[in-house]
Amino acid sequence: MLESLLFILLLSVSALFIVIALIVMLIAVIRKSSALKKTALKISIIPILCWVLIAIWYLITLPSIRKSEMENFAGTYILNSSDNGSLKKSKSRIDGFKLILSDDGTYLFDGHEKIGLQKHGTWKTDGTDGLFEFYNENGNLSQWATPYGNDNNYSLSIEYQKGQDSKTILFVKIKSE
Repeated sequence: MLESLLFILLLSVSALFIVIALIVMLIAVIRKSSALKKTALKISIIPILCWVLIAIWYLITLPSIRKSEMENFAGTYILNSSDNGSLKKSKSRIDGFKLILSDDGTYLFDGHEKIGLQKHGTWKTDGTDGLFEFYNENGNLSQWATPYGNDNNYSLSIEYQKGQDSKTILFVKIKSE
């Protein structure tokens, strides 16, 4: 939300100073004043700086943040819990779901497809409201996950429909040895 407000502020400031620069330039042309023309050009630097800040944010900073987030969340996840408590934490592949996220944006899923995840596909971190998006082989969105993470503990919460009820399962990242 703060990002959106800053974006709107930068665009508003930019538009305001463009209008001011154009008015000053128009007055300079009418009066044939080179000093006012120079002032108009100096005023036009502010919108350019605003656009540069927006470009730096969207072309450099955000991709870097997303890449770092993908690297942090990449790893092997196992099922921790569900709403109904019927699925328990398991470190073995025999009785638990396993989700492997690669930092190159691909995933492998060993579990039931009823939760909406295909056996393999791609994932990315820049979903709406910070959600992770999972795509099938054809590039169609198949599921969202809510990420939770700090320095040592990472988890993904996935909601799916079971009949008319909405269920939530939690995958927890296992520590690599």
